[in-house]
Amino acid sequence: MIYHLLPPLGIVLGAGVVAPLLLARARWAHHAPRLAIGAWLALAGVLACSGGLLLAQLLLSLAGGQGVVGLLATCTAEPGRVPDGRHLPVIAAVSAVTAAGPPCGALVREYVRTRRSRARHARILRLVGRRSARLGVTLLDHETPAVYCLPGRPSEIVVSSGAVRTLRAGELSAAVEHERAHLAGRHHLLFTAARALGSVYRRLPLGSGLRHEVPLLLEMAADDRVLRRCTRQELAAALYETAAGQAPRDVFALGGLSAVQRMNRILATDRPRCPVARGAFTVLASALAVIPLLVACCWL
Repeated sequence: MIYHLLPPLGIVLGAGVVAPLLLARARWAHHAPRLAIGAWLALAGVLACSGGLLLAQLLLSLAGGQGVVGLLATCTAEPGRVPDGRHLPVIAAVSAVTAAGPPCGALVREYVRTRRSRARHARILRLVGRRSARLGVTLLDHETPAVYCLPGRPSEIVVSSGAVRTLRAGELSAAVEHERAHLAGRHHLLFTAARALGSVYRRLPLGSGLRHEVPLLLEMAADDRVLRRCTRQELAAALYETAAGQAPRDVFALGGLSAVQRMNRILATDRPRCPVARGAFTVLASALAVIPLLVACCWL
């Protein structure tokens, strides 16, 4: 009975422990941040599905069956025959709830919480901020240079008066474009998903990666989009000036704890020529590594 559990258990360990440790150390991730974000979220999906498969294997084995794939093989070989049919609805329901329940519940809770927090902050901005038609942002009287965006309907880009006085025209434009990149890419949805899933798998390396790596990768993805219109020096200078700026918890700020790491990345000149190709190859190789486990699950 135990050997039926080895393939899905191997996938659980691979998606929850081994692959996140390798992905966190992968050099290509910071050169292809969007691809790396997709890899982190894909690992969360694989872990949830493999957890449900593991439970289904266990329950079917206890019910006298030969596992999920054995059941499918029997149904394919003998159409119309469904072994252990009386147990299937219960097993399917329990496995589905176990696999999808915690992630979906965490996603809903995090989405509702962040939406309320941002709506509260938007109400405060309407009282203390003032609209700048020239910059297309909301100005906030504060001495510390800070630039951040507030997703929502409507979305807002907030610039402190200290940032307006400190940043040059090109640097201020780069800072605003950075926040527009967050809004255009709907990064707040990915950020919410990563934080929610990270809380579900917080005891695994996958959870740590979702909570810490994905926010950094989102900032790097926005940096890359800004560099299509602005120079590296302008964006790096804007990061330097706003590194100490404070922003609410549920918004994207230009500065922050990752500012130094991002400045080094922006100013680096030794980037690989084909980072996307390298990243795609790594993800494809990881996906292909799971196929033997699935084949073993079919033939055990």
